[in-house]
Amino acid sequence: MSLRRPYAAVLQLLRRSKGLHQHAIASEVAQSFISMLEASKTTATVESTKALADALHVNAATFFGLVIAASQHQTPREVMLSAIAEMEALGLADIVLPAEPQKLEAPSVAEARDRKDKVQRLKAQGYSRAEAARELGYAWTTINRLWSTDRKSEDS
Repeated sequence: MSLRRPYAAVLQLLRRSKGLHQHAIASEVAQSFISMLEASKTTATVESTKALADALHVNAATFFGLVIAASQHQTPREVMLSAIAEMEALGLADIVLPAEPQKLEAPSVAEARDRKDKVQRLKAQGYSRAEAARELGYAWTTINRLWSTDRKSEDS
């Protein structure tokens, strides 16, 4: 479901309830963009939503909570209490969250490291290459490639 219409309604409601014209809140966002938002002709980014909330002197979470409430035909209290309950169930309600995403490695990289670790564990336990290949179900070529921990130092 599109949030354009509820977003437009909440933006207009907040702006008018504070007695402001579109020009008055057009600091970070152009007045023409505000007009298009209120007419449901465009959508806002997270950044423009934050800028509009700031211009309206409301928290961005409040602004978006009102939009969700309007879209779901619920009261803002119902939406926010539900959100808090969900955050508590996730164990996230009372912690400061990271502001930057973690750099995640590709699953193939993690799998390759896991295969190498398995081979190295069996090697440390005294398995032969053939025994490790049978135990892990890996091809002989894979075992040979993963057997040495540092090929460059062995070539020297």
